[in-house]
Amino acid sequence: MAKGQSALEYMMTYGWAILIIVIVAVILYSMGIFNPRASVTATSSGFAPFTVSSTVCTPTYLAVAFSVGPLPGGATSASVTGLTLSSPTGLTITGTTSVTPKVTFPVTVTTGTSFVINATNVGCTGSGIAFSAPGNLSYSVSNSAGKATYYATGTLVGTGSS
Repeated sequence: MAKGQSALEYMMTYGWAILIIVIVAVILYSMGIFNPRASVTATSSGFAPFTVSSTVCTPTYLAVAFSVGPLPGGATSASVTGLTLSSPTGLTITGTTSVTPKVTFPVTVTTGTSFVINATNVGCTGSGIAFSAPGNLSYSVSNSAGKATYYATGTLVGTGSS
């Protein structure tokens, strides 16, 4: 009888605290706090002086939007001549590693503008699957010293959509 009474007193004393902890844990779980993928952001990096503003990938194409920052050597415009991806994960590339765009290269851009490359030979392996692809964006600028060719290196990161 004394053991039963002791157990009942223990549950009455600490039961409310245990119940509150369980409720808080369920709320945190439903908010995705315990999901490690929810805390990892998919952000493309590199490609300076260009900035990747968005990346959309479906099984049939990859679209990458770039914003143009200050160009090297004080140039006011650049001629983007190609995008090459290497060792992608979560992407399939048909043919060569050079992106086959819907637009014809070269694309002339100026500081403060944006442009989109829609690749027709690149696709995601599936919807909701993360992808990553290091690459080079080749471009040339003309300034008072002459014409120079550059390679903006970076990594495209995102999640496939349908």
